[in-house]
Amino acid sequence: MRGAAAAAALAAALAAPAARAQSTGTTAGALLAIPATARSLGLGGAYTAVVGDEGNIFANPAGLAAIRHAALGISYERYLLDSYLVSAGAAFRSGRLDLGLGVEMLDFGSDTVYRPDPLFGGTRGIADPGGATVGAYNAAAVGAAALRLGMFSLGGSVKYLKEHMSIPDTTLYDASGLGFTVGGAFAFFDIAAFGVVVENLGADLTTSTGTPAPLPRTVRAGFSINIVDPQGTPRLMVVGDWVSPRGAKSYWIFGLEGGVVSGGIGLLGRAGIATGQAPSDRKSLSLGGGLVYHNLRLDYAYQGFTTLGTATQRFGLVWLP
Repeated sequence: MRGAAAAAALAAALAAPAARAQSTGTTAGALLAIPATARSLGLGGAYTAVVGDEGNIFANPAGLAAIRHAALGISYERYLLDSYLVSAGAAFRSGRLDLGLGVEMLDFGSDTVYRPDPLFGGTRGIADPGGATVGAYNAAAVGAAALRLGMFSLGGSVKYLKEHMSIPDTTLYDASGLGFTVGGAFAFFDIAAFGVVVENLGADLTTSTGTPAPLPRTVRAGFSINIVDPQGTPRLMVVGDWVSPRGAKSYWIFGLEGGVVSGGIGLLGRAGIATGQAPSDRKSLSLGGGLVYHNLRLDYAYQGFTTLGTATQRFGLVWLP
């Protein structure tokens, strides 16, 4: 990261988990609230009833039951300043079960540590002679499974979350713990799907400061409807999620995905918007798209930020053999 402004922004971002955990009705685990894949981000995060790809590992695990053989995906987002967000997931079918593994990491980058300069009585700073840097990251590992019961499916996942900020030989903040997600889905062939999920059940994170850090427990109920046959040339899907976070008011997210795919090759566009959500740095509207080449799909998503006047762009690659 470069300059005092970047250092200040990094410090604020890293302090946020602890600050949220000390506020009534708020939570830690900010990483878990960010859509994990480019397709999910392009739909505004309305993914509870979108089924059949690796994104279900991070959203509603019951949606894994629609995977026919396997699904693999990776995504990358250059986040604010010099930070970045990456995710990867893989799922496969085994009998009546679909199993998946995923990882996410938000790396805030690093900045030079400045020490008081004795030549100026400690009123000015000097770069650490040993080249020490301050760095931080949030990371999560996820294991998920889904059981098919005809048109119905049940799923669950376990997440290990770690939040860390340190300088050499000193941990400034550290938190870790397990969270659990349970969900269900009903898929009516390729026409429509409905889903419900309870995310991030579990005890508070264990923190180095001793302050409570509850997980962002959230209840979601959603739908996805294919207006036209998704096996044909034109594509049009409408999605929606009702979201009820712990300690905050509920809100809706609506998304749209449409385009043309012919002979296994095509172009898709996406848009998502959150209505009634509590104010945040992220704008309520997100946009995206995808290039389809047979079993491969290259995804893209864009979302602006209100406070910093900038935006993030995420790219993803998905393989559905």
